[in-house]
Amino acid sequence: MRTPYKRRALAELVAAIAVAGFVTACGGNDGGDNTSAVTPTPTPTPDPVGPGVYDSQLAFDKSKYTTITVTLDGVATPVRWYREVCYVGKPMKLAPRQPALGPPINVDNQTCGYQNLNIFVREADAAKQDNAIFLNVNNSGWFASYQGGLNGWDGAAAITGTNYRGADIVNGGAYVSTSDTDKKGAALARGFVYITMSSRSRGATAPEGVYTDGVYQGKAPAAIVDAKAAVRYLRLNDSAMPGNANRIVVNGTSGGGAQSTQLAATGNSADYFPYLKAAGAAGIDANGKSSISDSVYAVVAYCPIQDMGSADLAYEWMFNVLDTRAQVSADQKAGLIVDASGAELVRAANPDPAGSRELMNKFVAYQASLGLRADDGTPLTTDNMLAALQTEIKKSASAYVKAGGTLVAYGANGTAAANGVAGGSGVLSYKNDFIDVDATGAVSTFNMSNYLRFVAKQARLKAMPSFDQVGQTAILATTATGDMTSTGAPIYGNYHGGESNLFGTASQVYSNFIEYAWNRNNGGDAVNPTQSDVGLRNTGYTWAGNPQREFVLNQYKMINALPYVGKTDGITRHWRIRNGARDRDTSFTVAYNLSRALKADAKVKTVDFALHWDQGHAGNYDVKSAFAWIDQRLAAGD
Repeated sequence: MRTPYKRRALAELVAAIAVAGFVTACGGNDGGDNTSAVTPTPTPTPDPVGPGVYDSQLAFDKSKYTTITVTLDGVATPVRWYREVCYVGKPMKLAPRQPALGPPINVDNQTCGYQNLNIFVREADAAKQDNAIFLNVNNSGWFASYQGGLNGWDGAAAITGTNYRGADIVNGGAYVSTSDTDKKGAALARGFVYITMSSRSRGATAPEGVYTDGVYQGKAPAAIVDAKAAVRYLRLNDSAMPGNANRIVVNGTSGGGAQSTQLAATGNSADYFPYLKAAGAAGIDANGKSSISDSVYAVVAYCPIQDMGSADLAYEWMFNVLDTRAQVSADQKAGLIVDASGAELVRAANPDPAGSRELMNKFVAYQASLGLRADDGTPLTTDNMLAALQTEIKKSASAYVKAGGTLVAYGANGTAAANGVAGGSGVLSYKNDFIDVDATGAVSTFNMSNYLRFVAKQARLKAMPSFDQVGQTAILATTATGDMTSTGAPIYGNYHGGESNLFGTASQVYSNFIEYAWNRNNGGDAVNPTQSDVGLRNTGYTWAGNPQREFVLNQYKMINALPYVGKTDGITRHWRIRNGARDRDTSFTVAYNLSRALKADAKVKTVDFALHWDQGHAGNYDVKSAFAWIDQRLAAGD
């Protein structure tokens, strides 16, 4: 029996169709062929764009700051801190406790904790209005990012991780401009305005009864809407603020990397105007038209968890096309996955081989549908994708050696620590049977199958599915899989929650967003209670017949850069994208596909994409070269 959807959810769906047209991630029209004659009608004169409804309320108060003192390159340096500057006119109200912050914590800023900016600028640069703005999006794992006090911070006590979130630069802190891991010092020393941005996303929870549509106000595309609203605030107040809003460089890692790339790919897209109007963003008039740009000058993104609706397909292709999941399971049973002491580490993660094959095979068609091109101009498909990625991995190792790095010798043993989401624990002891690089950086030997096996053993692969996980019994931590240790002990699912709660309406805890997960939803379990209007078992609807399917697909589209690249006039012209060469949090294809799409976009001038050797899922590990790239782009002035 089919469970009827709530009227509110259907009303939202109809409204969303009206304002957004529901172009799905694959784009295109409805396939209709209307050849009947149509009488031309005069094109009406467009209404002029009026002032932003909340522009006067969003005026920047340049006198409202605190002076803190930091040590920058060994010198005491006064820095202005403009604290928790709200960048929208209708900020989300926060419940006192926010699931996105982890353990039970009371948030102090319940008025604008998810939509504010912490702005830092050296006193010496406060009056300069041509310096660049370094905008950090603090989204991690697509979770909402709060900025403000915790548990009643008094505003005077020294800031720690337990009494405040979102203050990257603190009174008494020491920063340097010559470190590969200190972006704060690098930005301040250049005179940049350093900004951290909070934003709504999954986990953002409002008090009961405040909003008629539900408490989960961070559903997609909220994180992108907020990033755009922050840029609009900076542009609105450009003449009053330090720095130049035409020289914004946005930076983010993981979910923040995706948030950054989506912001950069969708500059001035009208798709987001209804959402910006609802948030009270700068430059949106009473009719939902825009008078302010939300484009940015450049983007520096690390390991972007992008293309979410196809991420599970890409992951299963990446780690099954050469039987990686199965090979790691075999190595686990043989006792070949150990640390330096010989103690066995759990890395096997092959809970559903048939499901892995199903999603892997769907990726073949998806990749072909993108219409991307390889370096030689041929279509980039699964037939040549492995060769393309192999080239990038070899280039990564070569660059690492040329820069002075040392690889574990071919045939020798090395170690690699677990990393990433649900990557396991311990430090793997492994034999380098995959690459040989000489002192000049020349790669003489490379084995892709062995390399992927190493990647999947240095950190345990995610479960299957990896991103749309909620409601899947086979991957729960209490479910024994077909994998076992060398002693015959069962290995359990590698569940970490995935990103299912990024999707759905504000009244839904989550919604599955791919066909595989929707049709196999278990209807509720000990970890995730029943969501009555999600999944085949609860609703009676298959994914194809799901009344909410187009709504969810539109959410996916609006946090996926690929449908916008090549179609957006306001796209960022300068891109720097890095992904760890041993990052198993997402498929290598995700960032690579984005780079190929960008290189085909005539409006994009610079695409600097690379894998970084011996790097897991992380960001801002190459600050010196990243800021050298930023310097070059700013100097070129284009």
